[in-house]
Amino acid sequence: MSRQSAFFAAAFVARAACGACVALFATALASCSISPEIVSLWGGELSVPKLVSVESVSGNEIGAVFSSPVTVSGAAVSVPDGSGAMLPSTWEEDAESGAVMFILEEPVSVGIRAVLSATVTDERGNSLSFSVPFTGYNARPARLRINEIRTDYSKPKAEFVEVVALSAGNLGGIEISNAMNASRTAWEFPPAEVSAGDVIVYHLRSVEEGLVSETGDTSASSGVDAKAGARDFWDTLAKAPLKDTNVILVRERKGGSIMDALLTAAPGATEWPSDTAAAMAEAAYVAGAWKNGPLVADAVSTDGMTVTRTLGRNPGAADSDSAEDWRICAKGKASPGAANAVW
Repeated sequence: MSRQSAFFAAAFVARAACGACVALFATALASCSISPEIVSLWGGELSVPKLVSVESVSGNEIGAVFSSPVTVSGAAVSVPDGSGAMLPSTWEEDAESGAVMFILEEPVSVGIRAVLSATVTDERGNSLSFSVPFTGYNARPARLRINEIRTDYSKPKAEFVEVVALSAGNLGGIEISNAMNASRTAWEFPPAEVSAGDVIVYHLRSVEEGLVSETGDTSASSGVDAKAGARDFWDTLAKAPLKDTNVILVRERKGGSIMDALLTAAPGATEWPSDTAAAMAEAAYVAGAWKNGPLVADAVSTDGMTVTRTLGRNPGAADSDSAEDWRICAKGKASPGAANAVW
């Protein structure tokens, strides 16, 4: 089956299973939903059709799903190189699923953010024009595993998610999903080549001077938690962006398969605090990335976690994709960018 056929088939099955269409692709593609903050829409009767999702399918193919079948009248892609040039696009429409495959004459580079602009019309003549960003397809995503997290904050020590590369590849477009960050559930790595064994740290705040996201030199960044041997990336979130009761996923790309998962729960928590967390926990369990179960009772307890006592794996131990892999380290043994302390 071609990529186009597989995409159209998946869109048809997901749309048939969800009459409202706004939850298209269910939990497997939950992170694909288009945020209203990043989509520009104008013209037409906007109640129908709706743009539901956009994702890179290959280096020069972009799949879009609409709430009803549409006909495309024009499309092009812009890349942020300052030239203002547009990459022409052709397209293939699927009358049953409401999906369209946009096909570019030239591929977008791995991990680069570009913008797809198009105009479509439904069978009633309602037109919709839109511009939406997407990330250049990464055909070689490095296999990542979550290794350590900190959910507490005491300036300059900020919350982080540390991952280890299990295989060589590129980080471009790989997502870390943080269920309880309401402002932005998913964060994407920029393009960077890594080798098996490399340690990568996603810091959720930027509260010091000289912080650099290390797409090249791993010693480029300063910061109290930056390590010369690790690859550090810095976000600019605030207001407790990594909650104790939470679900963290690593996806190979937007809408892609789940590489790893971590479910955590604060003492006394009995249920997930949001529908997003519950859906992500279920997705992790169904994918086999978390084998205990999808409930809060199946999560790792964060009881005792502090700024200097992080939650980490036992180094060298086999990965069972379960709560048994995790412990709170001893006081002062937090180790962003370095090997975890042995239990």
